[in-house]
Amino acid sequence: MVTLGQLWARQELALDVVVDSPHSRLEDVTIVHSSELPAVDEWLAGGEVLLTIGVSQDLSGEGVGDYVGRLKRAGVHALGIGLGSALPWQELPPVLIEQARAQQLALFGVPEPVPFVAVVDAFTRMREEETTRELTRASSAGRRFATDLAHQGPAALVDDLASTLAADVHFVSPTGRGLTGADAKIQVRHELVLEALKPSMAPRLLRTEAGIVEAVPVGDEQVRAWILAPAEATGNPRTRALLLSTAAALLSLSITEAPHRRSESPLFTTPLTPAQARTEWVQETGLAPVSRVKFTVFGNVRGEDPETLMGDLGPGTLLVRAGAMLGVIEAGRQDTDRIYRDAADSAGSSDLAADQVSMVDRVAEVTGLSELSTKLIPLAQVHHAWTVWRTQHETASSDVRALLSSIDEAAAQRFVDRVLGALLASRDEQDLLLTLRSFIATGGVRDAIATELGIHRHTVRARMAKIETLLGRDLSRAESVQAVALALELAEL
Repeated sequence: MVTLGQLWARQELALDVVVDSPHSRLEDVTIVHSSELPAVDEWLAGGEVLLTIGVSQDLSGEGVGDYVGRLKRAGVHALGIGLGSALPWQELPPVLIEQARAQQLALFGVPEPVPFVAVVDAFTRMREEETTRELTRASSAGRRFATDLAHQGPAALVDDLASTLAADVHFVSPTGRGLTGADAKIQVRHELVLEALKPSMAPRLLRTEAGIVEAVPVGDEQVRAWILAPAEATGNPRTRALLLSTAAALLSLSITEAPHRRSESPLFTTPLTPAQARTEWVQETGLAPVSRVKFTVFGNVRGEDPETLMGDLGPGTLLVRAGAMLGVIEAGRQDTDRIYRDAADSAGSSDLAADQVSMVDRVAEVTGLSELSTKLIPLAQVHHAWTVWRTQHETASSDVRALLSSIDEAAAQRFVDRVLGALLASRDEQDLLLTLRSFIATGGVRDAIATELGIHRHTVRARMAKIETLLGRDLSRAESVQAVALALELAEL
């Protein structure tokens, strides 16, 4: 940006600065504009240098204080008055100078024979020169970033970016887990969990109690990581945006597709002695042994988003899927405090220990998981607790879901679209789906459907007729019912 002080310093303009302050010289000028409108403040956006000869405004009258006040409130950085023998004013009126000083509006004279267009042209050239310098700086930085990445890896690139922006920059996973340094602050991580599920690859502004953070996504069609930088960082906004986007493009090349995290830990699959369980915990999480863990069973697990985000939370979290249920274990509260207090001390984050457990709750919230059970248990009892929950709460449908969840997602989606596409696209989708699910569950008994849904049996008959029309299937045939039931299960997964 071009500052007011830089504009005043142009020797060829010989501007006569009368009302000045160190603060005003540092102001970034957005535009230099001339206007004789009495109510020009209504058309201003702030950051302007306004030029006038005072044709429609008595600069020495009683209303000059109101005029200066309106310009100040509109965000004008400075007022320039054209002076000359053929102009209304040969010198700045004392009343105008007095009001400008009182209301702290920078004031200068444009002497004869300097035309206003010369001031505007000088500002324009300065902006163009500054843009060229910033583009050269950004291009040079981009080449450095590529060299950093090629020879030293992502951490060197991030450090270089932070130095170039003169700001605290983080490179983190979709849930805010540090990839080259410390994790993001817990409030920011909570926001990132939600943002990671959105399809947009545009930068976001995250507002937290600690301030505003700009999150730049890294990846192609989905968020694979984030670059985080404070939004209030100084410097040219366009150069900053170019540097961040260049860094994001380069870092996306360094992220390899990691396999989807599906825990096969013996903590879930086989009974272990306490010693074996502690050993398994250390191997799977890299954390010190713990005696108790927080064990949570979530229901309503659809798609891979919950597992992807839960698995991305970092050390101390293990998970396993069974049908539409997800088992999650993490360090117990007492052990969590001890383990994460050390991490918080090293990272300088006092809120890490207190809020670590809430990250699991946040993922459950944004992905629509229902908490079925939560308890604090010894490590060796994880298998037993998981087995009990599966035995008590899995149904034949859950067994089918466990099998269907292993089907390729694209193939499953094609099957759902082929069988249920017309119904899912209908205006009455929700009512028809409820009726169809009840039809499957009750074995097609219409009175039972009416009782379960609280509607008249004639309504059931009308809905079923519409469902069969949309599906193009006769639901009195067993093979049709079987195909529809499978499609419903796949749709929920």
